[in-house]
Amino acid sequence: MENPAWFIIQKGPDAGREVSLEQSISSIGRSAANDIVLNDPEVSRHHARILRQGSVYSIEDLGSTNGTFVNNQRLTSPVILADGDLIGFGETIKARFARRQPAPPPAPDWDEPAAMPVVWEAHTPAAPPETAAPETPPDTPPASRSKLIVIISLILLILLCCFCGLLIVALDSYNQGQLLYCGGLRPFWEIILGPFGFNPLCP
Repeated sequence: MENPAWFIIQKGPDAGREVSLEQSISSIGRSAANDIVLNDPEVSRHHARILRQGSVYSIEDLGSTNGTFVNNQRLTSPVILADGDLIGFGETIKARFARRQPAPPPAPDWDEPAAMPVVWEAHTPAAPPETAAPETPPDTPPASRSKLIVIISLILLILLCCFCGLLIVALDSYNQGQLLYCGGLRPFWEIILGPFGFNPLCP
């Protein structure tokens, strides 16, 4: 007896599933009573069946709502399947008919990779953190300088006035003011103090 063909689901909820078509009749549908159950709303409860007669396989639609397709052609009567035919059930389930069982995926290579040489890097001590340079006080702005000059000038002017006042008082008390009022400044004092009865005793 020849080896059975295979029904390989390529698109749908069970993509990748492989079913051996060993029986003479393999029913396909959404109902659990089928040989190949396709749990999808596009699939009818009893959708289609695959018939086997020796080495010949054919597929027949069982009056499904969304139809059975072989190579994108909707079935209206049984169709003999050839190796590699694409079978569709509605719009969502796609399968492939294969005469031979698909080759298993290659076994993983369990050979251990060659050990990589361990390279030890010399540890260099971390450089100490740089100390921040002390911040220099900002230069005095021009406005502050001008204000400082004005204040110093006023202080000097006040001191000068005080000195002049003390000098005048000292000269006024010395020899009855003759040194102050009878010299070359006598006309000045007569103008300033004349209205107040100024009359110095000059020799």
